[in-house]
Amino acid sequence: MDRKMTANTRPRGEAFGFTLIELLVVIAIIAILAGMLLPALSRAKMKANMIKCTSNEKQIALGYMLYAGDQSDYLPVAGTEAPPGSGWVAPSRWFLEISPYISTGSTNFTNLVATSKVVACPSAKLGTNVIPSSVPGYKGYGGYGHNYAYLGYTQFDHVKSTIITRPSDTCMNSDGLDPTKGLEWWNYGYLYPPSGKNPLFRYVRHGTGGNYAWADGHVSMTRWSIMSKGANGKVDWYYLPSP
Repeated sequence: MDRKMTANTRPRGEAFGFTLIELLVVIAIIAILAGMLLPALSRAKMKANMIKCTSNEKQIALGYMLYAGDQSDYLPVAGTEAPPGSGWVAPSRWFLEISPYISTGSTNFTNLVATSKVVACPSAKLGTNVIPSSVPGYKGYGGYGHNYAYLGYTQFDHVKSTIITRPSDTCMNSDGLDPTKGLEWWNYGYLYPPSGKNPLFRYVRHGTGGNYAWADGHVSMTRWSIMSKGANGKVDWYYLPSP
């Protein structure tokens, strides 16, 4: 007796295949799930970079304190004037001065390499698209900057940590600026106080702000809206070594 075939049965051994419509539905579902997942992954990566940056700044703050302890309380400075008297300043001298405490020590700013060291923020844009390779010491820039206006600009401007009367309110080092149309390479590697009134000098690398290393050694993620407003009637309050 012949076996009747129905629409829902297949001969034994016959391979089952997807129809074109079924494949398109699966692809659409995968695309939707990927679209939902990617923003979450992006936020997770940003959070991880911010945590890594916080750790970097803690080690930088420790390097500052160790340097001051060995240099009669003098703090590191922002840049290197080379040659002296030229007015030409290369950024990241503070990296040179604390390098014995956080990495292999260097005696020349042109030999500094920030990549893969604690002086390189994982969220910063680095390389020759930020500071040209023609600039001596360009590899030493890692995305952080020094409070140059109040805590020392060049190797001739070291200041003592003892002049800081509000250590928990005075920043030493922080996330720097990211490339923006209108900025020049010499704008990177420094913390500009809010009194400069330049709208391009906004420190918002990690969303609304950046990680700051303070003179008492603590590190905090602080919003730019707070840093730029200041306190007690002084817009540069968080940069000033004393009231």
